[in-house]
Amino acid sequence: MLTLLFVMGILPSKENGVLKLLSPQIIFVVSFIPGVIYAFWYIDKWDLNLSKMTLVTIITGLVVFILVSYITNILYKYVFSKIKFFLPSKYTCNKNNDINSRIDRWKIIVLLVLQLISLILTVVFLFRTYGFNLSSSIFMYRSSSTGEDAVALPSMVKLLRRIALSSGYIITYLYLNGIVYKNKKNRLLELICILLAILNGFMLGGRGDGIQIIIAAIVQYIALKVYSSNQKRILPVKDILKVIIILAIIVASFTQLGELLGRKMDFLNYNDYIAVYLSAELKNLDIFISSGSYGHPISKSLTLYSIINSLGGILHQPQWIHDFDIPFRYYGGYALGNVGTIFYPFFYDGGLMGVIIYTSFMAFFCQIGYMKFVEADKKSQLNLMFIFYSYLAYIIVFSFFSNKFYEMIFNTSFIWCVVSWVLVKYFLMRIKVKV
Repeated sequence: MLTLLFVMGILPSKENGVLKLLSPQIIFVVSFIPGVIYAFWYIDKWDLNLSKMTLVTIITGLVVFILVSYITNILYKYVFSKIKFFLPSKYTCNKNNDINSRIDRWKIIVLLVLQLISLILTVVFLFRTYGFNLSSSIFMYRSSSTGEDAVALPSMVKLLRRIALSSGYIITYLYLNGIVYKNKKNRLLELICILLAILNGFMLGGRGDGIQIIIAAIVQYIALKVYSSNQKRILPVKDILKVIIILAIIVASFTQLGELLGRKMDFLNYNDYIAVYLSAELKNLDIFISSGSYGHPISKSLTLYSIINSLGGILHQPQWIHDFDIPFRYYGGYALGNVGTIFYPFFYDGGLMGVIIYTSFMAFFCQIGYMKFVEADKKSQLNLMFIFYSYLAYIIVFSFFSNKFYEMIFNTSFIWCVVSWVLVKYFLMRIKVKV
């Protein structure tokens, strides 16, 4: 079924060549394939025989995403194209020059120093609060981050981390642009900056921020290679192999990275560990749907949990502030976690209609971002819509895991991320100082 949906996603349109593989509908469908394949080894262990309603929910969500993506694509071309925001950008610079030729070395050094300061202050905070074993300190911080005994990061450290992580996407673009267009200016500094941004992402115990930058780099690299080539329907085999190797390294080192960040999973072998992250979501979704407990008011929404709780605090509406009601589940002695694909909160809020509505909006939003991403000048401009879609790709990829889209886009952290992008772009492109 997933293979059929993949074909549905890729065949109707021949536009954009290889970039079609980066379209939201393709990423969305493909993200579920590894988990489904891995699940075959756990049919007996987890009694992974999905109910008809669970299958209907997943298939409906995937089909709706594909259909809305194509409808949005058509509307974008024939209706939205008349609206100023959706008009393709007019490039005024000389396209013979790549973006790195316009970036002063000292500006990259400033961003590198900012990354270092952010990293050092984060480590100092962890050592002062939890002791001098870094791995243990990271684990203790993450374990207590949502509890009553949580210790908040100092405001200045939090601000520096936001700018450091956000700038990582822009520096990644500059670095990859230099590789594709063979400009070595600032390349070493940019690489160090990227590595520090990834380290910053891992430093508080989560793997998401670091992996998100890596996935953004893959998306940016493919787009830049295609854009720089006259053969837009062809991606060299060596570039495909590079992407496969990077993804293989991420998967192969997943458990080791978890241990470095203080997550001790000795009680699970490697296959079980990966299965929990790839396939347990299907079992959790099935358990929940089979319980029949769905349909909740907007004030208790799981899909919009972050934004509603934030608004509850801002507007002094304490009744809106609620817990994230997804229990940590076990089955047959296996810990399955507390995630159930992106469809869990959709179904929790409104049943099958909730899946249709929330999936439709997500598909519409992502497709608009993708169209702006395709149109962006990828050589001589620092286009924030290009940066944004590379950021968004991770969110779509992890739809098989949880509700990353509404959790990460509809919250104040994303607003700060956008503000940081704007400020970093202004700093890189507009600030002129003779050094």
